[in-house]
Amino acid sequence: MRVLLINPLTDKVIATELPGHVSDEVGCFPPLGLLYLASHLRGPGNHEVSILDMPATGCSMEALPGRLQSLRPDLVGITAITHNLVGVREVARVVKENLPSVPTVMGGPHVGAFPDEAALLPGIDYAIEGEGERSLLLLANALEDDGAVEAVPGLSSRQLAAPTPPAIFEANLDGLATPARDLVRTEDYFYVLGKRATFATIIASRGCPFKCIFCSTPRGGYRTRSPANIVDEIEQCLASGAEEIHFVDDTFNLGRRRLAEISEEILRRKVQVRWSFRGRADGIDAEGAALARRAGCIRMHLGVETGTAEGLELLRKGVTMEQIEQAVQLARENHIVSVAYFIIGCPHERSERDVLETIRFAVRLGPDFAMFNILAIYPGTELFDMAVARGLLRADFWTGFALDPRPDFTIPLWEEHLDRDTLTRLLTLSYRRFYLRPSVVWRNLRTLGSVAELRRKVGAGLSILRGRS
Repeated sequence: MRVLLINPLTDKVIATELPGHVSDEVGCFPPLGLLYLASHLRGPGNHEVSILDMPATGCSMEALPGRLQSLRPDLVGITAITHNLVGVREVARVVKENLPSVPTVMGGPHVGAFPDEAALLPGIDYAIEGEGERSLLLLANALEDDGAVEAVPGLSSRQLAAPTPPAIFEANLDGLATPARDLVRTEDYFYVLGKRATFATIIASRGCPFKCIFCSTPRGGYRTRSPANIVDEIEQCLASGAEEIHFVDDTFNLGRRRLAEISEEILRRKVQVRWSFRGRADGIDAEGAALARRAGCIRMHLGVETGTAEGLELLRKGVTMEQIEQAVQLARENHIVSVAYFIIGCPHERSERDVLETIRFAVRLGPDFAMFNILAIYPGTELFDMAVARGLLRADFWTGFALDPRPDFTIPLWEEHLDRDTLTRLLTLSYRRFYLRPSVVWRNLRTLGSVAELRRKVGAGLSILRGRS
């Protein structure tokens, strides 16, 4: 069976919390989820797989019919995040207009948030909840052999009268095949903070055990790959030409030994690699930071979120101000670039003065880079339940969008104390306060690695200066 996996364009993504086009300038990463699916379809299933990453390749909606006619797939899979549901619907519509008899299946984070509504979207025949490597393979096999699809775990469809088996969340991550990176071109991807043109993304764990009230990380529990298995993949990526590795786990370093153990494995094998990760401040200690630097770690991304102990407790971060300060200090001492993430407009911020405290803390903390967002209220989070309980949102607010995605839909913010216009103004102010300090401007100019990096940073900077939203 010929299977086409599509990552839709993001030009119709609903309003995000980043100012202007900063998010467009940050980077374009390979669709790792689709690459995992492809490796399992090609391996055990022996299916023929193509990937169409529309944002990376610049494939327009006008060009999509031609690509469909050229590839002639027997099954089309579309990855979906809720932000981009308008684009997903557009792709499904074009597929059905050009290949009306070809079944379509949706997967991705959106299905986890809206498993019942996903398969009701026009143009979608099936939706798969959970981690889809085995489920999509079973669906493709069933469709190819005219078999029953009712046995596919996590499957939903208008055509199914009875529930299917529960969604799959892989317990043994070491047993998964490595992503089929040969199906995409590395030159189509970039990252504004990366120093090398060619990079690969790796995920060393899935899920997250923490219960931050704003987070909608899919369920399934926290599972990790062994350090040996991770470094095996690093070596494969390097052998294929990658110059940097970016770990994109939700929580890379759970526990203080995790960072040290992976670093020790890299050092034991004498692998020469530059890498970065997204993790928690409380998972970084002196030993781990020192080992990570020796093993080639060049950057750590930390979810700080807010600048007060009250805010950390309300958001249920499970870290302290002292741990955050220590993590950034350890990064500085070990010459590891630190990137801190903050959110403004939290329930505990009752005035502009409260928001300014987080901005002042970001400046005082002194990470190399800071990313600021406005707190958004997503479905399936405790924050959403709090908003409904306080009368800030209707319980069906997101369900309406999931059933009828509209480009004019606006992501809800916590506007109990500060309205959207005020929060947007404060968001722009946060970037200006952090980045327009002479010391920061000079440091960024001094560390530029290429003309392309300069262009991307200038693009993001101009968005901030103009204050577009």
